[in-house]
Amino acid sequence: MIPPGIRLFTLGDIVLQGAPSESPGFLLSGRVIVSIRVPTAVKQLKVVFQTEKCNRWLSMKRADRRSNGSERPVALGDVLYTGPSDAAKRVWGKGSYEFFFQLLVPGSVCETMYTEHKRVAYEVRAVLESDGALGGTALREAVQPVAVKRVPYYGPVWDSLANDLVHVTATWRDQIEMCAYGCSRVQRDGGPVRVKGVVRALEKGFRLTKVGFLLEERTRSRIDGGAAAKSSASVAASAYLRPKTRSEHQGWYGGTIVDQRAFEMELQIPKAYGKIQYDVKHGSVTVSHRLAFVVAVVDAMGRGTSLRLFTPLHIMPHDSREEIPSYISSFADRVLLRAVPPRMN
Repeated sequence: MIPPGIRLFTLGDIVLQGAPSESPGFLLSGRVIVSIRVPTAVKQLKVVFQTEKCNRWLSMKRADRRSNGSERPVALGDVLYTGPSDAAKRVWGKGSYEFFFQLLVPGSVCETMYTEHKRVAYEVRAVLESDGALGGTALREAVQPVAVKRVPYYGPVWDSLANDLVHVTATWRDQIEMCAYGCSRVQRDGGPVRVKGVVRALEKGFRLTKVGFLLEERTRSRIDGGAAAKSSASVAASAYLRPKTRSEHQGWYGGTIVDQRAFEMELQIPKAYGKIQYDVKHGSVTVSHRLAFVVAVVDAMGRGTSLRLFTPLHIMPHDSREEIPSYISSFADRVLLRAVPPRMN
């Protein structure tokens, strides 16, 4: 007996708008196509949006230890066809049969993430039940992984955040001043981000030995009912000038800083769910990001120091409803910042 074929198609990922407590949810649409090669008695066809049952990336032992990360597993289904009790009346003839479906995904579900301490993943599964041999039931399934993403409500608060451009400065021991500026604090995965940095020597004799930018991802997860927490940090992207760079920065390595040196570089943000996750703040899990301007200097006595200037960035899903602003000012602009210093170490 030739078993029926089943294919499943969904219209993109699930994009929730607003916080979990206020999001109206998302209407997930798709279709199921069943191909019958020989007449088959079909009992039922259903489709389910659910928490992924197995981990596609980790071993089963590690997957069991880390679990899916969703305190309440999600399972939302719809029955697309139920055959009559009379087997003769539920026989499908040879051909293709198409069924459309819509499932309302609650706005309170956790976003997809693959972190060191938490894993949350979802799938859409179509299940076809037909009469099997010896009076049993034969199952045919089609599975489509689907990601759950979250974006904020658009309004004055979002406009303020999206138009907030990185512009921070700090001074180390009244000897070195660092400044990072030039990009929006809201960035998308899979794209480049151009950043600018300025190093100013407040004392004579300092030489540069390292210049670059990195994007750091930080994950925090509360465990044991919030009594304890696990934290981790990783570098999602980085870009450094090479000592013999042939560009507008040529000759920077080992050169004495006279007044100030300005640099413009490009970071390539990875696609989500590999080396980077989107910003998440849901229940016990928080995923955040920060940009670091990294500089190493050597003073007149030959003593080396490594400095990092941190500032927050938000990594969010792509959304066609808004555009990220860009900053196009020139390096000719004199850096005259004296804001409250952010963290530097």
